[in-house]
Amino acid sequence: MATAGSTSERWFWLDWLRVLAIGLVFLYHSGMPFMIDSSWHITNLQPDFAITLFNIMLSPLMPLLFVVSGISTYFSLSKRSPGQFAWDRFKRLMIPFIFVGLLLILSVHVYFDSVFHGTFAGSFQGFYFGQYFTAKFFPFDFDLSLTYFANSNQGVYLWYVFWLFVFSLVTAHFFKWVTKQENRGMTSRLAAITNRLGGIFLLAIPLIIVNVASVPPFFIFPSGYGAGKLPTYLAYFILAYFLATDSRFGESIDKNTVLSLLVGVGTTAFMLFWLVTFGAETFATTDPAVYVFVSAVWALNGWSWVVAILGLGRRFLYFKHKLLLFTNELVLPFYILHQTIIVAIAFFVVSLNLIPMAKYFIIILASLSIVTVLLLPIRQLNALRFLFGMGIKKGKR
Repeated sequence: MATAGSTSERWFWLDWLRVLAIGLVFLYHSGMPFMIDSSWHITNLQPDFAITLFNIMLSPLMPLLFVVSGISTYFSLSKRSPGQFAWDRFKRLMIPFIFVGLLLILSVHVYFDSVFHGTFAGSFQGFYFGQYFTAKFFPFDFDLSLTYFANSNQGVYLWYVFWLFVFSLVTAHFFKWVTKQENRGMTSRLAAITNRLGGIFLLAIPLIIVNVASVPPFFIFPSGYGAGKLPTYLAYFILAYFLATDSRFGESIDKNTVLSLLVGVGTTAFMLFWLVTFGAETFATTDPAVYVFVSAVWALNGWSWVVAILGLGRRFLYFKHKLLLFTNELVLPFYILHQTIIVAIAFFVVSLNLIPMAKYFIIILASLSIVTVLLLPIRQLNALRFLFGMGIKKGKR
C-alpha cells in the first residue's frame, strides 16, 4: 500500500543536505577568482587548474538546492493555504532580498566589482549615494526585454532567492491541486512506474526536454544562473515536490543511488573530456545537433548527481545533532552574506605575491571568519532575524 509523504516527521537528512550544499556553494564562490578563463567579479592573474576542476565538479549544486527547496515546499505548503504560503515566502525570501540584499549588502559587492574592473573610482560612500542606484550599477534589471531571462541581473548571486520566491508563487496552487485526495492517483501511478531499478531516470526526461527547449538567446547556456537555465531549475523544483508526495519515490531513490552515482561520474567525465577536446565555446554553440546533445547530457548529469546525493543523504544523514539545529537556522543569512564577503576579501588577496592555492585558503578562512562573526548578532536580535528571513523568537529583543 503506497503512502503519501509524511508531513509530521522531520527529514533531518534534507536539513543536512541543505547545510552541506550551502557550504559547498561557499567553497565554489571562494574558488571563482582562480578559474581558468574566468570573467568573475574578482579574478586572480594566475588561474589554478585544481581549483577549476573542483569547481566544475560542483556544477550540480544549484539543481540540488532547487530540489531541496522543492521538497521543503511540500512540508511548508501542507500546513498553509496558498495565500498564507505566499506571505510566508515573502517574509522569508523577499524581505531579506530587498531590504538587506538590494539596499545594503549588494552595494558592497558591486562597489568592489566596479573598482576592480575600472568602471568606478572613488570611495564607497560616494558610490552608494552617487552611483549605486543608477541603471548602470543597480543589481536588478527592471527592463523586461525578450532576453531578460538570459541575464542573471536579479540580485547578482541572490538571484536564487528571488527566483525561488517566484517559483514558489507560480506553483503553489498547482501543488495544492496535485495533493488533493482525488488527484493523488496521478502521482501514485508515477511513483509505481519509477519504483524500480532505473525507473527514477524517467523523471530526467522532462528535465532534458525543458533544457533543450529553453533555447538562446532567451536562455543562455551556460549562463550566470549557476551555469544553468531558469526553466530547468523550475522543472527541478516541481519534480522535487513530487518526490515528497509518495514514499515510493524515496524507495526508488534508494534503489537507484549507486546507478545514479555511476551515471553522474560517467557524464561528468564525458563533459570534462568534451570541454578539454572542443573548448568551453561548444557549450554555447549555435549548431542544433551539438546544442541538443550538450543540453541533454547536462540535464542527465544534473539529475543523476541529485538522485545520488539524495540517496546518500537518506542513507547516512538521517540523524539529529546540535550542530544541525544551529547551522540549518542560519543557512539563509549565511547565503545572503557569503559572496559579498568573499568578493571584498578577494579584492585585496589577489594582489598578494602568493601562489593561487595559498590565496584560495586565505579567502576561505578570512571570509568564513567574518561571516561567522556577523551571524552572531543576526541570530540573537529579532530585528535582524526578521530582516534576514528568520523566525522571531519569543523572549529576544
